[in-house]
Amino acid sequence: MKTKLIALLAAVVMVLSLTACHKAEDMDVTTKAAKTTVATEVSTEAEKTTEETKSSTEKQEQKTVSTTVIKNQISLVGTWDDRYSQRATMEIRGGRNQTYSIHVHWGSSAMESEDWSMTGTFSDSTGELIYKDCIRMTLTFSEDGTETDEVHYKNGTGKFLYKNGELYWQDNNDDYVNDCVFAR
Repeated sequence: MKTKLIALLAAVVMVLSLTACHKAEDMDVTTKAAKTTVATEVSTEAEKTTEETKSSTEKQEQKTVSTTVIKNQISLVGTWDDRYSQRATMEIRGGRNQTYSIHVHWGSSAMESEDWSMTGTFSDSTGELIYKDCIRMTLTFSEDGTETDEVHYKNGTGKFLYKNGELYWQDNNDDYVNDCVFAR
């Protein structure tokens, strides 16, 4: 029963996180909480003998709430569609330490596609998702269901520029993809 409940809660959290991150904007939010003093009275009476009695004591504790700064980061994780060609999709995963796994799939025909796989690092200051390890390959499917992979290059370089909620592709190896603009 516990595992079913945990699985259900995990599924709800994943769905909510995907819907909540539909479109994020750069925004700095600063919250400052005032210092708060909390006074607690503790009264204790203990009788050891009939002659000895302890009086009640008061203790005061002070707790300070520190200033918290929250930065609303851009959410890159998810599926993006190319609005220019309308044939390419991009899947971005990860995000730990601003490092992402990126896969772009371009359907050339029903039997062939171009695929790029890379790891990019995002810079908040420049809005660039830069990669240096791109592998581009052509996937061909024959009528009997077999798949052929042709690697065109490894260690390709380029970047995606984040502007107004869209990612503009600037590739150093394949200039024809530079017209791609990915949006959600």
